[in-house]
Amino acid sequence: ASGMRDGSETSLFIDVGTNGEMVLGSADWLVTCACSAGPAFEGAGIAHGMRADRGAIEEVWIDGSTYEPTSRVIGNAAPEGICGSGLISLVAEMFLTGILDKGGNIDLTLDTSRVRRSRSGGEYVLAWADESATGEDIVITTVDVDNLLRAKAAIYAGFNVLADGVGVVLESVDRVLIGGSFGKYINVEKAVDIGLLPDLPWERFDYLGNTSVRGAYLALLDRDARTEIAEIASSMTYIELSADNSFYEAFTSALFLPHTDLSRFPSVAAAMTNKG
Repeated sequence: ASGMRDGSETSLFIDVGTNGEMVLGSADWLVTCACSAGPAFEGAGIAHGMRADRGAIEEVWIDGSTYEPTSRVIGNAAPEGICGSGLISLVAEMFLTGILDKGGNIDLTLDTSRVRRSRSGGEYVLAWADESATGEDIVITTVDVDNLLRAKAAIYAGFNVLADGVGVVLESVDRVLIGGSFGKYINVEKAVDIGLLPDLPWERFDYLGNTSVRGAYLALLDRDARTEIAEIASSMTYIELSADNSFYEAFTSALFLPHTDLSRFPSVAAAMTNKG
């Protein structure tokens, strides 16, 4: 469904979700792996997380001077919670405006009522109770941020291990294909800002939507396609991340915003300098 085997370009396919599946390769070779990212991208395990339904905050912008947020809500309704794309957007904005540090800690010294201390640590108020559909403040906590950092670190570490394993430099990848029903809602710029996706030119990214369903349709409707699926599966090299010592090291390095090695994210470094 992705067309990765149809050309000589080197492509990186990423299905972002509770389980992150990824494939790197071209018409001549394919390597693949899977990692457990956790349910944060689905809104689970987040204080005010929810699925991408009516009332979910899906995009956030924060004023760097006042720390006041502006949100886009699915269905133009009063907000009920934050979906996965909204979490990525919110954490990126909080980081670039200085509300969050590299470790995901909220700066409680900022001169704004949006930042406050709670029983679970620091939190940022995205919507006040009188603005929300639930009648309570919609917040993101340091625990929520930590859960998201773990999820994005697993994804980033996964495709880095793939690339390192075959000697491919990520900057040389021609196309990044984002699959999954959730993936099509990801804002590439914000995903790069938090270190979820590699820092590459935006024109190299393509949204594919639910390729699992599309591939199943092809298999059901076309015997040749079904044969090709079997051929692709048999020709792929699978890397077991749990048996790869380099995965844990890559995962630990990616547990920061955007990464412990800022040189991997030059566009983010430039944005931090401009906002600073």
